[in-house]
Amino acid sequence: MRLLFTAIAAATLLAAPALAQGATTAPAGAYVADKTHTTIEWQGLHNGLSWYSARFTDFDIQLTFDPADVTKSKVTATIDPKSIETDYNRTRPAGNTTDFNNELATDARFFNAGKFPKITFTSTAVTKTGEKTGKVTGNLTFLGVTKPVTLNITYIGNRNDPRANKHKVGFQLTGTLKRTDFGMPAGGPIADEIRLNIDSELVQK
Repeated sequence: MRLLFTAIAAATLLAAPALAQGATTAPAGAYVADKTHTTIEWQGLHNGLSWYSARFTDFDIQLTFDPADVTKSKVTATIDPKSIETDYNRTRPAGNTTDFNNELATDARFFNAGKFPKITFTSTAVTKTGEKTGKVTGNLTFLGVTKPVTLNITYIGNRNDPRANKHKVGFQLTGTLKRTDFGMPAGGPIADEIRLNIDSELVQK
């Protein structure tokens, strides 16, 4: 899922030069995720009936943006699996005191954060597929396993934030992965394929 974060950064890189709003293009240089305006979400099909959603709230995304040649742009992302959030604590039955967030974060069947405290993504390639779309491929390390992952990117836009007096870029990133590819056990109520959805703003450092 950390992959997701890095991918989003790359997406902005791809689109900025061609998709600038008006005559403004996003400046080259280093960007970081605006955490207040970034959502990293994953979804798993629960018992074949509904897409159960959860998100991460503690993460870091670093982007090096080259508007002259977006293929030279690079992104890295790190996610703390202990920061997983679901709505279970708000919706659990009366009298139920289960801390489902902690169970997902620490149980060896799931994110096993005590043994694997980080999820990381490092981009290896960025390509453009259209005026506002692209793909980012990178190495995702999750549960101690590193595999290549490719995510789809949609560039949303860029603007100068007058409050911070810094430029910002925005993007949406989507993709899928199989949890068993990274060592999670097969079976259980959640299907193997996991959807990734990332919406983010990145601000100049």
